Amino acid sequence: MKRIRAALLFCYLLSWVHTVTAGPQQSAPTPDRNYNNCLHGYSGCEPSQLSGPEKAQVQQTTHQRNLNSCLHGYLGCDPTKLSDSERPLVQQAAHQRNYNSCLHGYLACDPTKLSDSEQPLVRQAAHQRNYNRCLHGYSGCDLTQLDQKETAVVAKHQESSLGASPQQSARSATPESASRSYTNKDGIRVQSPTHYDSVPSGATAQCADGTYSFSLHHSGTCSHHGGVAKWLD
Repeated sequence: MKRIRAALLFCYLLSWVHTVTAGPQQSAPTPDRNYNNCLHGYSGCEPSQLSGPEKAQVQQTTHQRNLNSCLHGYLGCDPTKLSDSERPLVQQAAHQRNYNSCLHGYLACDPTKLSDSEQPLVRQAAHQRNYNRCLHGYSGCDLTQLDQKETAVVAKHQESSLGASPQQSARSATPESASRSYTNKDGIRVQSPTHYDSVPSGATAQCADGTYSFSLHHSGTCSHHGGVAKWLD
């Protein structure tokens, strides 16, 4: 009986050691899971396990992902895998992204890549942004870049602000809510509608919710604030 017990204990210990040293069993992915991994570019893809039609579909999907990355300027783009017909589309998309960056004054702008027809539009947008900053007293205003008419308008706004009584100036200079800004269709940064307890300098309309708009165009003014209650420009 003791020998039997010893033999059983030895077998148990041998089985336990084998389990510990072998570790968990790694099951191979199913064909469907492997195909899904390859199709979406996930880790765990084993191309050798794909069927002929699956390989063709995976190659097509991989090529399309690379094309989308190149079109949007993503880091995963590999230009060497583009076809001859795709390269002009990618170049055109890159040119348009650079033009938009220059038009809105973003740091990614490379002026050397602008066409002759785009350069005047970019300069005009930059001029309008500067004029808007000067008109509303924003930082970054360069008065030397304004023409005579614009300088006169800015001076008139400044005189109007200085001519107001101390009480009015204090009221108009202090908004009742934090002010934000947005970029309008001309690429100009404009203050978003803001609550004031009196008409602020540069306001063009008062919205139905009581905020004052600084919009430079009537179209779309106060569209998210109940519409225009009255125009001020």
